[in-house]
Amino acid sequence: MHGPTASDKGILRPQEAARHIDLRRYPVTGPLARYVERFWAVHWDLPEGASYESVVVPHPCVNLSFMPGLGAEVHGPGLAVSRHPLTGRGRVFGAKFRPGGFTAFTGIGAAAFADWVAGAGTIFGPEVEELNAVVMSGGDEAAVEVVTRFLAPRMPEREDVRYAELLRIVTAMLEDRGITRVDQVASRFFMTQKALQRLFQAYIGLGPKALICRYRIHDAADRLAAEPGADLARLASRLGWSDQAHFTHDFKDLIGFPPSEYAAQCASAARELVMALR
Repeated sequence: MHGPTASDKGILRPQEAARHIDLRRYPVTGPLARYVERFWAVHWDLPEGASYESVVVPHPCVNLSFMPGLGAEVHGPGLAVSRHPLTGRGRVFGAKFRPGGFTAFTGIGAAAFADWVAGAGTIFGPEVEELNAVVMSGGDEAAVEVVTRFLAPRMPEREDVRYAELLRIVTAMLEDRGITRVDQVASRFFMTQKALQRLFQAYIGLGPKALICRYRIHDAADRLAAEPGADLARLASRLGWSDQAHFTHDFKDLIGFPPSEYAAQCASAARELVMALR
């Protein structure tokens, strides 16, 4: 059994998003769970003439996505938020690999993964486009089955010891929010910081510092969505930033605007939801 290596956080303004999209998550069973965190699907059905832009703070993972029109694509870990403009009615289905799982699965080094997008056929061959047509023609449960049957025979025959070590480290970083520095991770796992950096760059394409920051920003955005009036200095301290200024800098660097602006957006979305329910 393999525990979580990625959270279910990351969608900005989740109350607003829930009014426009239906995000569904499905577990991965069997040996494939060593490499794939979960399956997911996004459904939407917007009124004629309406549009919505879903905004996501990406996880440090590679996703294999199946889409109508565009076909199957592989998306590497994003360095900033990803924006997905939606209109009409549609569905996207995907497999989220664990951090480092795509490299362990395919043997492809992660050096160029950051913000990387490629047609899935370049990785898995032309049969993945036939798979895309099957995935798009059925429901989510059927998609879970056919994608599992497609990926399972392609798993490596031998266990990757370094990947196993990476999973232990990433799991600890996700579970223990007391980890706020790279030297803490290196000390806990009896590694030098340089060795830790090499391991992360080889499998994920991002350094351990980036993951620590990403997880904390997921937490911060989640907390501000639930409590827009939260004291930002106190929140920064609780999540491990040295002060509010560093928190603001990191939040704005990844998301594009400061936490105070995001909190105001969430407060506005909450008011609109209340009005819509009256």
